[in-house]
Amino acid sequence: METVAFNVPTLSCGACSDKIQENVKGLKGVTNSSVDLKSQQLKVEYNPSDISPEEIKNHISKMGYEVL
Repeated sequence: METVAFNVPTLSCGACSDKIQENVKGLKGVTNSSVDLKSQQLKVEYNPSDISPEEIKNHISKMGYEVL
């Protein structure tokens, strides 16, 4: 397992963080995700043989959130 962190500057409320967290957790290869609203950061634990950080980032972008 590996961990990657993404800055999500458009993340501003608990509902948004829950939505992102649950959607990302549902991706194949993702074992855990957590959001820190204060720092606007998403941390994702994933299996690199199943999914890449770029694929996770693209998924979040398709949800309508800016990802850095």
